[in-house]
Amino acid sequence: MRHYEAIYIAHPNLEQDDLSKLIDETKAVLKKRGGELLYEEVLGKKRLAYPIQKQRFGTYILLQFQGDGSGNARMNQDLELNDNILAHMIVRIERDEIREARVEAPEEAAVVIDAEEPDAEVDEESVKAEDEEVDMLESDDEKEEPSEEESPPLSEEDLEPEVKE
Repeated sequence: MRHYEAIYIAHPNLEQDDLSKLIDETKAVLKKRGGELLYEEVLGKKRLAYPIQKQRFGTYILLQFQGDGSGNARMNQDLELNDNILAHMIVRIERDEIREARVEAPEEAAVVIDAEEPDAEVDEESVKAEDEEVDMLESDDEKEEPSEEESPPLSEEDLEPEVKE
């Protein structure tokens, strides 16, 4: 099985319900064409680089899926015929480029973790070592910047523009 990434731009005037319906329709088309959805993400409404169908904004949706690739041409046609999709693109990707589903821990779990360690001690030696490491990095950055004194002086020939006769 090969891995693919489909990104499409939905019409900016779609309401949230209509947008979720469009995403569900696209996932149904994907499944119908023999693909298996691995990851989906709504990237949000963004300004387009150039107007598409007289629209300056669009909602970007990313789908990553696997399939044999035989249904991609038909899926392209289905996306092209959908009036709510301004533009789309399907590209092949490597397996390591697949994003993992984000699992967000509930807020209660975070509170429980904090409650378990009320008297957590800070290791002062590790804090000092981190501070020293940051200082070393900052001093390395200062060394890399060339000063004006180190640059070679300009000659009169460098300052005069060339005149072609």
